[in-house]
Amino acid sequence: MSDQVDVRISPTLHPGIAGEIADYDDDTRPLLGATETAVSEAFEALKGIHNAKAAAATNPTLNEWAQLIEVDNYATKRMDKVYAAWSRTTDVLNNNIAKIEKELYAPVEQRATASMASEIRAHFAGLKDGEKMNALRKAIEAGDETTATAVLGAPSYLSGLSEELHAEYLRDWHNAQRPVEAKKVRAMRAAADMLNERYKLLTKAHREAVGVIEQTEEGRRGEKIVVRIWTPDQVRARVKAANESFAVPV
Repeated sequence: MSDQVDVRISPTLHPGIAGEIADYDDDTRPLLGATETAVSEAFEALKGIHNAKAAAATNPTLNEWAQLIEVDNYATKRMDKVYAAWSRTTDVLNNNIAKIEKELYAPVEQRATASMASEIRAHFAGLKDGEKMNALRKAIEAGDETTATAVLGAPSYLSGLSEELHAEYLRDWHNAQRPVEAKKVRAMRAAADMLNERYKLLTKAHREAVGVIEQTEEGRRGEKIVVRIWTPDQVRARVKAANESFAVPV
């Protein structure tokens, strides 16, 4: 976790992914550099918005309405770049995952076409579920390429496996046979999931950093009651409507 702590920003949006992705190490670090950068830049942008809001509040020429618009203009410029980088990074991760998985699956699929493969699949299809899972697990643990690739390199239904179990055992086979490549896939998938999950948190943090204007009235007991909330876009619309009265006919 980074030592850059800013209490104005949720801890989940602070930079530092090394402690959050189990497979982050020397093998996967080069593939996760853009993810680290995207998270770090988002954090810096949010920090900048909070700082801009604090500075705007000290400007004697700006009332609270003008402050809100100025801060929102600044935030939009910063966050447009952040969102673009966030999306681009997720796309690159997904593309790299697909590329490595294709390389992993290709030899398994090729070996599954061997003459004995269909007989092995037929044998597995005839086994009870428990026997089938136990036999496949033993084949994977023993590095039995003939059996594992015959079952895992073909559609799941040919061996009587569910798609979920087929995918699980295929991942286990790759973990056993090509651990580094499998680890890279796990790490990139974890990074992509993290970016996807935190996107809503990021947009929420963006809105909260900019803020709104609460229009209040005094209640019967002297308390303030919020009667309306003005967002930056609503303030702009209000300004535009007011300025129409000053338009000079051509």
